[in-house]
Amino acid sequence: MSKNLLTLQELAGQNLLRDETLADAALKNLPRLFFPQLFKQAYQGIHVKALRTIVSSWPFPRLPLGALKKTTYSETPWQVVLEEIDKLLIQEVHHREYKLEVLDLRSVGQSCLDVWPGPMDDWLPKTASENQGMPGQSTAGEKHPLKVVVNLYLKNTYRSKIFPYLTEWSDRRRGLLQLYCQELQIWSPCHYDYRRLSQMLSLEYVEIFGLHSSGKPAFLLKLAPYLGTMRNLRKLTLSCITENTLISSEKRRRIVTKFASQLCKLERLQTLSLEDVCFLEGHLDWILGSVKTSLDGLTVTHCKLSASEWHHLSEFPCVRQLQELSLENVRLTDLSPEPLRVLLVNAGPTLKVLDLEDCHMEDDHLYAIMSALRSCSKLTKFSFYGNEISMPAMRDLLQNTASLRHLRMEMYPVPQESYDYNNVPHMESMRQHCDELIDTLKAIREPVRVFFGTDRCDQCGNRYIYNKTNMCRCRRFY
Repeated sequence: MSKNLLTLQELAGQNLLRDETLADAALKNLPRLFFPQLFKQAYQGIHVKALRTIVSSWPFPRLPLGALKKTTYSETPWQVVLEEIDKLLIQEVHHREYKLEVLDLRSVGQSCLDVWPGPMDDWLPKTASENQGMPGQSTAGEKHPLKVVVNLYLKNTYRSKIFPYLTEWSDRRRGLLQLYCQELQIWSPCHYDYRRLSQMLSLEYVEIFGLHSSGKPAFLLKLAPYLGTMRNLRKLTLSCITENTLISSEKRRRIVTKFASQLCKLERLQTLSLEDVCFLEGHLDWILGSVKTSLDGLTVTHCKLSASEWHHLSEFPCVRQLQELSLENVRLTDLSPEPLRVLLVNAGPTLKVLDLEDCHMEDDHLYAIMSALRSCSKLTKFSFYGNEISMPAMRDLLQNTASLRHLRMEMYPVPQESYDYNNVPHMESMRQHCDELIDTLKAIREPVRVFFGTDRCDQCGNRYIYNKTNMCRCRRFY
């Protein structure tokens, strides 16, 4: 019940906003400390007149409007704030308290009460006044463009309502505002004009970039020059880059070469994620060989790797200090376990997350990497579902994880002895084997979260987690 009680400041704000005339007069002399909470209340209560007054005399360098946006930008309070800011952009003289430099439209990971500049803004270019340690102050007569910050998720242009709005606003107030995008995710990227996008956004400041496509991979040729300008890029994701039409090996090589040549320009790249990028099959070594930074995270999932590129995987400097490695759904059955062993040895001192889920590894693969797993002393999460491991090998694996004291999440496959000759889980056998393995683990160390899962059902794709989920209806019970 106490959770619903309003603070004294919130009650005072409510009383003030009930009388718009009184509120308008009081706001002119209101201490700046009260502005954030009052702005939130005026926005949520759609007090239009008070909202305009608050915005026109905003006393902080940044306004985190995106934290309040629950629906589309066209709703009244959202529109009121943007209209008022637009008026302020063309004014020669502002209210003496007006300090706005950053309009933040991002809706994730923020609070509307967090108006102080800090780590969330340190990626933006600084004005001369900020470099001198005086945020919100400008040299006399100097007028800086308003920084408008947004994360863009472009599934297609007609569905993204804020994108065309910002484009039109930027064109209309050219020189008065500059758009900055921290995270840019594009679906169907072959349909976008990257030249236009680069003119509208400062691509240099994009930190997270994702391309999700099921169309022709030739778009990578158009994109490549613009990728090279993203000098602050920290995370790059490619997913569903497939080859729907036959492409000659020469053209494929030309596309991959041009794209890879831009990766060496990304001097801050920390995470590379390649998910279902069969178009790049056979060229993973070209991609990793072009990365000049030391990666914190590498994800290669739902990909078929050739023996050659798998063999070279552990040789690249960019993978020697990984903190996260995911090879989920990369079938390793017919590949040598040696490159993975070397990779784990090299990255062992730094590795914290290891995902080998659905790699279809067998006992000999596990024994080949078991000693390397012991060197991963900082490991906190280990996912090993979907591998075909026997009960004796599982016992040995748990014995070998005794030294991994930082493990907080462990996901192991149900032993192969738990299945019948039709590969259907036998519930009683599974119960006996999993309980024994849990007891074995508890005798070695105190586990935090440990799960045992079956392989995925051929019909529905679901995985049964022992004592946690229900078995799908496709499989028989015993």
